[in-house]
Amino acid sequence: MLVLIAGITGFVGLPCSRSAFARGFKVRGLARNIDNLPEDVRSRLEGFETLSSPYDVAAMDRATKGVDAIICAFAAVPEMYMESQLLLIRAAERAGVKIFHATSWNYDWTLAPGSHELYDDMRGFSHHVAVSSTIKPIYMFTGAIAEYYFKRSPYDWDSETKTFNFHGPSTFPTRYTTADDIGNYVLEAITAPNAADGGFVRVQSFEASPEDIANTYNAVREGRVTAKLNCLGSVEDAEDKLNEGRAKYGKSGWYNFIRYVYQYHIPARSWDYEPVDVARFPNVKQTSLEEFFRGNPDV
Repeated sequence: MLVLIAGITGFVGLPCSRSAFARGFKVRGLARNIDNLPEDVRSRLEGFETLSSPYDVAAMDRATKGVDAIICAFAAVPEMYMESQLLLIRAAERAGVKIFHATSWNYDWTLAPGSHELYDDMRGFSHHVAVSSTIKPIYMFTGAIAEYYFKRSPYDWDSETKTFNFHGPSTFPTRYTTADDIGNYVLEAITAPNAADGGFVRVQSFEASPEDIANTYNAVREGRVTAKLNCLGSVEDAEDKLNEGRAKYGKSGWYNFIRYVYQYHIPARSWDYEPVDVARFPNVKQTSLEEFFRGNPDV
């Protein structure tokens, strides 16, 4: 099987590539810069196409030629979610590809329209493709991506002070999926017998409240370092900050207030789902919170 991973240099694209290699598949990459790939991935690629811009149709046509399945892991920005992904699915149509896993690894963005600026783009993409394309994409709901929260979002986890910031009750659990588990779930989904039928997949690695995070982190680090909790206010406070941000910055300034979108809507259960499809993929071993902290000593 030859799999194209668009956005292969990203923190979802990379684990998808390693999961594909582990299954003996060939992998072709599509991204801005091959130099951003670690050597263990770069050296094993069947091929790589350089994306000169989000609208590089020629590169997309070259990348999709002859592949059996496509995983779109483009960056989390509106232009890539909507425009680049749509151009890629048109290239897939021209190439005759039937299996297409769309960028989608979040909470259930089919719920609560208008609650999240980028979720609305995902919803818009899925609707447009449903009414205009012969391809039926796979969409996967994973909750929060653990690596994003603990490695890329200082508003949630302050790596210097080892402080977890949150709104609402300290006992409310968030759903998380690790990047490695996402890679394995995605490869199971695109190789399932009904993969070309597309649809929505709902999975997770673990659930954890702020208290769970602090207690587990401290147990794993065995006193060498201590995690702290910082409650920023109530769920209603988060909603107020979100509304203030939207009023001040408008939709195009979404990056100024997006943290409050999550800190309000997750505990408000606006996009919650049940991970009912975990049982469909018994080959994926769910990573626990403890295993995540043990496997990421830099967190």
